[in-house]
Amino acid sequence: MLKVRAQISAEFFVFLGLAFLIALAFEIASLGQLKDFRTEKEKEAVKDIALKLQKELLIAAAVEDGYARAFQIPETFEGINYSLTTRNSTITVESKNGLYVVPIPSVVGNVSKGTNKINRTGGVIYIN
Repeated sequence: MLKVRAQISAEFFVFLGLAFLIALAFEIASLGQLKDFRTEKEKEAVKDIALKLQKELLIAAAVEDGYARAFQIPETFEGINYSLTTRNSTITVESKNGLYVVPIPSVVGNVSKGTNKINRTGGVIYIN
């Protein structure tokens, strides 16, 4: 009788150990997927910022002279730090895990975080 109890106890601990290892494996797998999800979310956020800026400048290029508008670009977007670069008729938005470059019309000035003022005078688009 004592031998049967000892065997049941040993089997219980073996199954408990296996259950723990399986749970640990699932946790490790889900952490990898969570990191991938955050990276994809960051890439989508960078793309979203770039496309919004492109849209603002395309609107300014399509309207008549006298167009003026102020718009905000957040310091961080959904908790993601990023940088903006305007060069050679493109805007580059870059973060730790994402990079997105979009073409824009020719502009004078640079887009920056915070308040940006855009206007069109004499067929030229001015930023800030």
